[in-house]
Amino acid sequence: MNPAEYDEFRAKLIREYGADHVQAGNWTEQEAPERAAEEIDRLLPGKVDTPGQLLLVGETPSGETAGLVWVALQHGNQAEGMAWIYDIEVKPEHRGKGYGRALLEEAERETAARGVGVIGLNVFGPNQVARGLYESSGYEITTVQMRKVLLTGD
Repeated sequence: MNPAEYDEFRAKLIREYGADHVQAGNWTEQEAPERAAEEIDRLLPGKVDTPGQLLLVGETPSGETAGLVWVALQHGNQAEGMAWIYDIEVKPEHRGKGYGRALLEEAERETAARGVGVIGLNVFGPNQVARGLYESSGYEITTVQMRKVLLTGD
């Protein structure tokens, strides 16, 4: 990923990541953009040159950007040797053509080539298409979070 692609990626990620957290009930709509930006900037302080991060762009045969994947080569407090996919996306006009699977496979190859033996990710429950891709690619469910909205007596 180059710096111009990064700026576009960051702006889009702030919108989409914030919206995912609003939909999941984690953040309010008002706080989502700021919280998303803070989290992204904390994880990628050096932007495309942040050590320990892979920002890969997938292209069509004609050179058009089809999608991208962001991998942290070490995830938070996880044991040494576990990477984490923070984002993988395919542009709408290129979906259903195998680019998502190709990006996932390339992220796995690049991660393994750097000596990392395990890779994980989070997928929001309603995203059935992504869940199908990950399950068919050999990913296993490790945690399930659930919630229920309660009616209060107010």
